[in-house]
Amino acid sequence: MENIIRKLSVITFVILLVGCSSAASQKQKYLEMVAKNRASLLASELPLESGPLSIMRANSKGNIIEIMMVYNDDAKGAKPTASLLAQSVNTYCSNKDTKANLDLGIHYRIKIRNSRGQLMSDELVTSQKCQQQSNK
Repeated sequence: MENIIRKLSVITFVILLVGCSSAASQKQKYLEMVAKNRASLLASELPLESGPLSIMRANSKGNIIEIMMVYNDDAKGAKPTASLLAQSVNTYCSNKDTKANLDLGIHYRIKIRNSRGQLMSDELVTSQKCQQQSNK
């Protein structure tokens, strides 16, 4: 009898474990689908240009939306790259739509290249980063 109870306990534990991992897997698939959909929507509107900044590409990898920007830091009136990046992170953290995605578990990777193609910045924006930024 004791052996049967032990076996039932093990079976119950395994079923619970499989159920939890299945839910996590489903959530990851959902996040990947949302990221892919959002990246496709952004990509359909590209390229976007605003002064010395050009947003050239948007794609997704897993639950990360990657945004590739080209910044002509030699242009008249161009701000330092660090300032542009800080402003971008602030915008992602305060915009209603992107904030909702961040809270859901989507991340944004902002890559900034100069006009010669050199990578100037590669920043991952997460809901945790936004929380840290708001606590400063």
